[in-house]
Amino acid sequence: MSVQVPGRMRPVTRWAAWLRDHDPDLAATRRAGRTALVMPALFALCTQVLHSSTMASFAAFGSFSMLLLVDFSGPMVQRLRAQAGLAVAWAVLICLGTLVAPVTWLAVVSTLLVGFTVLFAGVVSSVLAGSATALLLAFVLPVTAPVPLAQLPGRLAGAGLAAGAALAAVCLLWPRPVDDALSEPAARVCRAAAAHLRTDASGLGGQGPAADLAQRRAAADRTADATADLRQAFDTTPYRPTGLSMTSRALVRLVDELTWLSTILADRPAYTDEPPACDPAARTVRLAAADVLDHAAELLTDLRRDVGPMGAAMTGLRATMNGMEKSSTVRLPAYHPVGDSATEIYGFIATLDLSFRAQELGFAVLQIAGNVELAATAWQRHWRDRLLGREPGALTEPLASARERAAAHLGLHSVWLRNSLRGAAGLGIAVLLAYLTGVQHSFWVLLGTLSVLRSNALSTGQNALRAVLGTVVGSFVGAGLLYLVGHHGTVLWFVL
Repeated sequence: MSVQVPGRMRPVTRWAAWLRDHDPDLAATRRAGRTALVMPALFALCTQVLHSSTMASFAAFGSFSMLLLVDFSGPMVQRLRAQAGLAVAWAVLICLGTLVAPVTWLAVVSTLLVGFTVLFAGVVSSVLAGSATALLLAFVLPVTAPVPLAQLPGRLAGAGLAAGAALAAVCLLWPRPVDDALSEPAARVCRAAAAHLRTDASGLGGQGPAADLAQRRAAADRTADATADLRQAFDTTPYRPTGLSMTSRALVRLVDELTWLSTILADRPAYTDEPPACDPAARTVRLAAADVLDHAAELLTDLRRDVGPMGAAMTGLRATMNGMEKSSTVRLPAYHPVGDSATEIYGFIATLDLSFRAQELGFAVLQIAGNVELAATAWQRHWRDRLLGREPGALTEPLASARERAAAHLGLHSVWLRNSLRGAAGLGIAVLLAYLTGVQHSFWVLLGTLSVLRSNALSTGQNALRAVLGTVVGSFVGAGLLYLVGHHGTVLWFVL
């Protein structure tokens, strides 16, 4: 009989809790694990089998870029298309960087132009914004290492190996979950709120038996618990458990909207426990809103579903709300004033209150359903629309939408324009310093600059100071490891 010592599991438990807090959907762990497997393997293939240091450098940094610096969302087919597009962009930028590298002024000017274009292009779509650092790496790697054009095929071959390995890794090595981290908690809130609405609607307008007080409180508790779980999924970490995509942004808005709906449902009048006589339409609106929430929950569970049924339910809810506006107005006692007794006054207020709350609930549910519809239609967009940031239902063509979005940020008041100019200037200065000082392995000057510039991306959750400190500390740690290991090749491979 074995006896388990509780203390032995505590460090593991603490580490797992820390990891869940800082990386709740294991996105960073997944990217790091893939890169740790693929990059050394490609480096070994190019150095030990193909005996090409040029291919080794570009295969290693290419896999680092395509697996660690990007994490495309959406269906698997669209992710693979995005990865393939990134590989093509890498080939173009490698050719450009290799061509301009031998001439200092041309290299600096090209870095300014490429840096600004890549950074500013992020305003067009989340795909381009999330790929900025990976694209810049494809240019600064060759531009800081001037070589004869005869070495260009080797560079492209190394990047091609990295692209092929990245495509395979995205499919086979711990694929990213299709659903967003907030989808399932939000769907649970929608289902609980729909059940809550049906419970509240029972007995209103004298139609059907009314649920007792215990049933109503149980339905309210389930809604409150589901909403608390949703808030916890979003609030317990300093980093948003979503990406930059339109679908993710719509789901982020759902957190506040579902919290608002839960607050409305919990705000019951204190002067009555039994449903008073009221406009029967107040019950119909609640039931129609519950149907819309059920459709929203189905869409959140699988964003590939047809949005048509929910759209029809939303149309029905709007029609029911319009009908209630008229019927509730007719019931106002314009010619039959209410008496002065407390019972008559409270009864009249309760009658109007149920209609008003039904209208408020209807508006909240329509707002929620609209965001769910946006999330689903954005998810189902064509890959070209996703790349160019075209909104679902837009009347303009994808390229026209991209031009309009970019033109809107060409004024000096645009924060995105200022950040793009600042980033391009930083890269240009780094290239100039690397050329003027003649420092060995000048690429690392640009890589350090990129590490700091990356802190401006919306998806990192970092600030510039943390990026600088992290880069400096990492450099010292890496240099210390190399000094301690020395020339022991086997140990160096394990460290890599």
